[in-house]
Amino acid sequence: MTDSPLTRFISSVKPLLDALSFAFQITDIAGNVTYSNKMYQIMLHRSGKEIVADSSEIICEKKKIGTITVYHDVSEVARLRKELDKLNQKLRKIESKLTFKDIIGNNPTLLDTIRIAKGAAITNATIMLRGESGTGKEIFATAIHNASPRRHERFIKVNCSAIPEALLESELFGYSEGSFTGALRGGKKGLFQEAHHGTLFLDEIGDLPLSMQAKLLRVLQEKEITPIGSFDSIKVDVRIICATNKSLENMIDQGLYREDLYYRLNVFPLHLPPLRERVDDIEAIVQYMLNQYNELYSRHVEQIDEKAVEFLKHQPWKGNVRELENIISRALIQMTESETLLQKSDLILALSKGNTSGNACCPIGTQIVFSGKVKLKDALDVAERNCILSAIERNNGDKNTAAYELGIPLRTLYYKCNKLKIY
Repeated sequence: MTDSPLTRFISSVKPLLDALSFAFQITDIAGNVTYSNKMYQIMLHRSGKEIVADSSEIICEKKKIGTITVYHDVSEVARLRKELDKLNQKLRKIESKLTFKDIIGNNPTLLDTIRIAKGAAITNATIMLRGESGTGKEIFATAIHNASPRRHERFIKVNCSAIPEALLESELFGYSEGSFTGALRGGKKGLFQEAHHGTLFLDEIGDLPLSMQAKLLRVLQEKEITPIGSFDSIKVDVRIICATNKSLENMIDQGLYREDLYYRLNVFPLHLPPLRERVDDIEAIVQYMLNQYNELYSRHVEQIDEKAVEFLKHQPWKGNVRELENIISRALIQMTESETLLQKSDLILALSKGNTSGNACCPIGTQIVFSGKVKLKDALDVAERNCILSAIERNNGDKNTAAYELGIPLRTLYYKCNKLKIY
């Protein structure tokens, strides 16, 4: 090998080149390979590789003396993406067992809403659930699906505010192979296709971008979708349930929502009453929560004191049932394993912890005390659940903002909510 400027350059920095962890090689101006590192050799012998190269000139004294080419094996990224998609599909396949029996209360307005929902469930009509954040729109949607003729098919939930606008179209309608950089081999099915013959629940439909509103309208009209990068339409048979806590009528007046889409979605509206309008149901709801969370928190609370019930009835409940759930969870965490009665003092302490300001996801100074033997995994689940509940409550039920605040991906938050029974 001649003593060229390139070889002198390589010799001077060879220890550094040998230590680099990515694959690359250096060629001279004639295209001859002058140096390649160990990672490059490993990559060459790897099966199923998908290589992307990026080259830059090596300049010495304003003269090109060679080229360095960095190689990236993107097959690992593609493999991880496929595994993530498979995991998401498995999560969606987990059939929710929630039914109308899980909607607790005897309030006349609530019972009338349930009666109407049961009648609508046996039809294919598009249902729009209206109500404040935390009133149980997702539970109603699940119960409607499980009471419908489609109950043995897929029930897929989509939070329209949680998916970035740039990805929403591909998530809903899918894409064909090679339609854009990073597209999976063979393309990907959209959620409309996955929900074929089943139910698609479009939560936070009021947050749908205008550009997507027109595309969703076409799907509802034509009963078919066109994946990104494809010219072929695919027929889909999907029952739509949507939900919003926004005034779509005001959004139409402001030019933020399409009127024609509104009428397509508002075929059968159901209005869910806020908790403050059915305070007589609070005791039954709390008892249901106690039965559900005693095992999770290793507690044995059997009843709620009458004074505690009256105290809860006089709260504003801006977060509705979700806020009540958070308060009960915090109260249980702060109680001991030997206590069997939930008292007013427990709730006051839980409320004070919930009102703590600051950026910490759990109130500063909170100490979770476990009496008796507790497995570390169970203790971590309790702490994690308390942290997530606090973040969701602080953001008025907005899981997208809560996930950002917690520093985790939104899908991870939904996975943890499902695992820890946070609805």
